[in-house]
Amino acid sequence: MTDQATTDREHVIEMITGAWKTRVIGEGVRLDLFDRLGDGPRASGELAEKVGANVDGVMRLLRGLAVLGLVQHEADGRFSLTQLGSYLRRDASESLNGMAGHWSDRMWDSFAGIGESFRTGEASAPSGPEHFAEQQADPVRSDIFNRAMAEGSLRVGRALAKVYDFSDCTTLMDVGGGYGALLVGPLEAFGHLKGQVFDLPVLAEAASSYLGEQGVGDRTDYVGGSFFDGVPAGADCLMLKFILHDWNDANCLCILRHCREAMGEGRLIIIERIVPEAVAPADQDVIRGDLIMLTVGGKERTETEYHALLGEAGLRIAHIEAIDAGYSVIEARAA
Repeated sequence: MTDQATTDREHVIEMITGAWKTRVIGEGVRLDLFDRLGDGPRASGELAEKVGANVDGVMRLLRGLAVLGLVQHEADGRFSLTQLGSYLRRDASESLNGMAGHWSDRMWDSFAGIGESFRTGEASAPSGPEHFAEQQADPVRSDIFNRAMAEGSLRVGRALAKVYDFSDCTTLMDVGGGYGALLVGPLEAFGHLKGQVFDLPVLAEAASSYLGEQGVGDRTDYVGGSFFDGVPAGADCLMLKFILHDWNDANCLCILRHCREAMGEGRLIIIERIVPEAVAPADQDVIRGDLIMLTVGGKERTETEYHALLGEAGLRIAHIEAIDAGYSVIEARAA
């Protein structure tokens, strides 16, 4: 076997066995190991006692994290946090703590039934508006999910503010916005803007707390409700980030029509990954997202599909622009 063939084979093995990393990182987050190591090196026995877990089990978990480069196994037997591992602290400025918890929990469970979705084309994991509302009513799972979304939305919102001009808007509403992290970047960059978060009433307290921590709480309001029942009027710019990809076309049309009614002569900003008409290895992020959405009855869409979907909802695409990390901003106006 040639050196290249050996390297290629090892690469395929890495893809086949990669699932272990998701669970090991997720368990490290669930046991709060990254935050506990933030204050300095700790012995595995000390950490096990703090988190109420088995000493041998925690040692083996820490060794797993060490070979991933997230912690370092010191010469004296203790473990310390690495630069990579610091991203998994809850208080990190660009934390991935919520994402790790989300992938080792809900995403892990969703992928378990993906074979059924391939065979039937239908959702194989719990899905639909009722299931989503039930998840948000569970304090633990809701916090994992919404922190994961907030981590990504905070970054995307700041990237959006660098490429999109909100100077002629007055009130920006994050529809289905969870904790409202998407608003932070535009509010930081455009001092005249007011923000609104519109999502289920159960999230109001957590969202208000989060926005206060981000320094924009005094410029934001929370409005409780469901976008399947309607979207409140009053904002001249509505935003939907990673909402449409959650749902099939029928549910998307319901959401979009409610947005169309609420925005009047304003605008709708949609942030999603757009599937190329022909995909290549560089499109892994959007295709991974599409496979995830398949299991819950949603999908990532091509530009052609977005034109058709928005047109059916009485909207037209005025502009599409790429922003950070493979996302695109789609500006829609009344048709």
